[in-house]
Amino acid sequence: MADTLQILMIGVVFFLMLGLGSTVRISDLTAIKSNPKGPIIGFISQFLLMPLCAFALAKAVNVTDEQGLSMVLIGCTPGGSTSNLFTYFSRGDLPLSIAMTVISNAAAFFMMPLLLLIYSPAFTGDDIEIPYAQIFLGLLVVLFPVAIGMVILAKKPDVAAKLEKFASVLGALFILAAIVAGCLQNKDLFTSGWKLWFCSIVMLPFAASFGYGLSTLAKLPKKQRRTIALETGIQNTTLTIAIIILSYPTSDTDPSKEELQKDVLAFPLMFSLFLVLSACVISFIFNKISVGEIEEEGDEKKKGAEGEEFFDSIEKHEVDPSNNL
Repeated sequence: MADTLQILMIGVVFFLMLGLGSTVRISDLTAIKSNPKGPIIGFISQFLLMPLCAFALAKAVNVTDEQGLSMVLIGCTPGGSTSNLFTYFSRGDLPLSIAMTVISNAAAFFMMPLLLLIYSPAFTGDDIEIPYAQIFLGLLVVLFPVAIGMVILAKKPDVAAKLEKFASVLGALFILAAIVAGCLQNKDLFTSGWKLWFCSIVMLPFAASFGYGLSTLAKLPKKQRRTIALETGIQNTTLTIAIIILSYPTSDTDPSKEELQKDVLAFPLMFSLFLVLSACVISFIFNKISVGEIEEEGDEKKKGAEGEEFFDSIEKHEVDPSNNL
């Protein structure tokens, strides 16, 4: 049953990223290469601000060592395909989002061990195994269908348009299923203490606000600010859970190991639920803001066109011989 669900999940992510890739042109990614300011600010937000936010929040609320360790793990984990989905819904810069996801997953090979070396000793002295194979697999799951979608857009734009609509519907259903599954599978989490609830609710908005603030200081376009905010706060919690399970395996002869794994897993499971809810709210707000931006751009273009017509009429009036008395 578990294998079936895993295959189904991979299939959902594949088609989701295929649809998202069908909205991205190669020229969009090459434009990012020629203007790397966005990805650089995104990298700083992802691997400096997010881990620092997680660490500061854990210390400020004074959570248990197990919860603090898992919060730091969440903060150090790279982004996943979920952030690309919410960037799409929030009318953000999808090529930048995909580029940040690829960069963060590639950088995770050396950034995660480094960040864990810095932050994890505050909560535990145990070594944590990093599943490099799973990080690489996650990178392929994101890259491969996106590349196929981009090729389809270049060769068959009409098919790409259909894929985009399919991905939008699939993404909405995926979010709804994630919320329902999170509630059903983790009923015992709802009896946890207020600290776990509080940190799970505020960590994503807390980190996203810092990402938005840094990109605003860097004077990035508003679409990129929204993208970096979401990429900063939305982490690949599935990878975090995998790291915890590999690092803290259970034992039939030692019940304490099972209890330890459960304690360390508590925050990622709770955070996964509120990640979807918080990202939905933030994306809804961003989407509404972007509509206003589009209207403002339309008004500015209209005024600009009217201004050009006015000056053109003046120039025509001045050069018209019949107007010379």
